[in-house]
Amino acid sequence: MVVIIQQWQKVEYMSHEVETMAWANEVPWHRLGREIGDDATPDQILRVADLDWQVNLKPVEWTNAEGTSHKSDKYFSLVRDAHTRIDGTNVPESILCSGLTDQYRPIQNSRVADFFKEYIDNGVATMETAISLFNGQIVILMAKTNENFSLAGGDKIEQYLYCASYHTGRDKLKIRSSNTRVVCNNTFSYSLHQNAVVEGLISHRFEFTNEVESQVKSDLGISIDQMNKFKEQSELLASKKLKENDLLNYLLVVYQPELLKEKSFDMSKMFDKGYEFRPSMNVNRSYGAFHDTYESDGKTHKLENTGNDLASCKNDTWWKAFNAVTYNEDHLRGGSKKDEFRTERALLENSSIKAKALDTALELASQ
Repeated sequence: MVVIIQQWQKVEYMSHEVETMAWANEVPWHRLGREIGDDATPDQILRVADLDWQVNLKPVEWTNAEGTSHKSDKYFSLVRDAHTRIDGTNVPESILCSGLTDQYRPIQNSRVADFFKEYIDNGVATMETAISLFNGQIVILMAKTNENFSLAGGDKIEQYLYCASYHTGRDKLKIRSSNTRVVCNNTFSYSLHQNAVVEGLISHRFEFTNEVESQVKSDLGISIDQMNKFKEQSELLASKKLKENDLLNYLLVVYQPELLKEKSFDMSKMFDKGYEFRPSMNVNRSYGAFHDTYESDGKTHKLENTGNDLASCKNDTWWKAFNAVTYNEDHLRGGSKKDEFRTERALLENSSIKAKALDTALELASQ
């Protein structure tokens, strides 16, 4: 294994989110973290990302008005151990969250890494990313599988496995399988099997045992069949053209179906100034993404790297329309929300909007 240590480069709107990180293959767009060879084991990428620390429950402590120290026998803090990073930096012990009871079961970063070992050992995936966000409150590991395909014009789709562990005291560990459109980094997460037992969510009220891990993998149904199905769906959408009215109707069905129920609604007027039925921000942003534009502060800006210039989209296809929605969900939506929620959605969330967008596009394209 070759480890390449690089100087951290600051990026204004990401430096406050990323604490430590390691990555393989392509350089992340923000250029943060350390590069590692693509033959790294889960344990190795964990170490290179400075994530080989542990968390433990410790009694909540306080000092009363008389200056006497006390320890609670009911409530605990989740404390990250003091540790030393690869570059020699000593990181002191820190409290990640408090107010927990003895029913809380910490999930160590090393246990998250263990989840990937089956895939790495069998040669069906390679570790891609390990990252700590918000001073260790969120730890995400990602592996890239061997499954991928390309549409016309080199529009490549790759499959990834994500696992996010939350040291927040409130959030469950989340595991997903997701497709990523390389040109614009749009994502689409697979739906869970209909009879899923744990739904890819691991509660901190229970131990993350091998039996639970096996059930998660069964629920996710991570398989070649999933990728083949998505390939067939993508190829269908890329082969079907749509008109402007089709696009508007599609975006309204996905984001604002109530407008279509209004008897006096005229779709041709919905962008007119002063018209009583106005499109939502999500409809506006997705419409703009379809046309490579973005409205901000009363000005129109050109969007880059949307993939709209590739042959799979160039002739205004349903694939282009579907990706306008996923582009909005991953890159444009939620600008006023907390960074943590925006990052979570972009990296991991199995968005019901995206699932609705895919199902709707397939239905309308087949008419």
